[in-house]
Amino acid sequence: MSIIVELTVGLLALLILTKFVGKASLSESTPFDFIAMIVVGDFVSDAVYDHETHIFKVLFTIALWGLLILLIDWITLKYHRSRGFFESHPEVVITNGVIDRQRLKKSKVDMNHLLMLLRDRDVFSIREVEYAILEPNGKVSVIKKPQLEPATREDMKVPYTSVSLPVTVISDGVILQKGLKQIHKTEGWLRRKLKERHITDLAQVMVAEWREEDGLFVQTIHPESPGDQSRGSYRAQRSNAFEKRTDIEKGPGH
Repeated sequence: MSIIVELTVGLLALLILTKFVGKASLSESTPFDFIAMIVVGDFVSDAVYDHETHIFKVLFTIALWGLLILLIDWITLKYHRSRGFFESHPEVVITNGVIDRQRLKKSKVDMNHLLMLLRDRDVFSIREVEYAILEPNGKVSVIKKPQLEPATREDMKVPYTSVSLPVTVISDGVILQKGLKQIHKTEGWLRRKLKERHITDLAQVMVAEWREEDGLFVQTIHPESPGDQSRGSYRAQRSNAFEKRTDIEKGPGH
């Protein structure tokens, strides 16, 4: 029974710690973050398997470690020169298509590892690379040679429209009031739109999202067959265009 309590308390303590250290430490794995994860994990394992280690001592240790992490984060934000010590600097390992062997050796990266990092960025030949930067988290950022970069609409002089961020209004059969508020719509409006699509049971809706360019999109748990989807897609596009014109005329909340 004590193991269950210690594991539960340890898990909650780690969750609280990850909330305090911020998203940046979770998304990146710098050498300092790697050490922090190992040490904190060791604290919890001691509480579970070492009967002489009391859970409150572990909680105190985790709290103190969390404060040290926050202190170091504050120092790196306040004093720019300290970042090189705690986080290290990015290294340019390929310049103008030429591999910098000295910087690779300094970063302890061999050619096989570099090629693997490039493949992870969808680059399968050194000849494609103009610049490559080895980041502090161990990943590589790549700038391809100009002639190999994909053409954009601006390059091809193709007209384009503005793009808006889609807002999810239904997720796993649950209406998201925050999303409706964001797009200035009501639950009644959403239910009417679903009824127009012959959907009466919210539990059948896997996801529904709204986007200014093309209106409401709905994906049910049991979608139509591919042939029906193509026909339904055409009907949905016409319906979405009509919805958008109608909603603009009616104004918010209708």
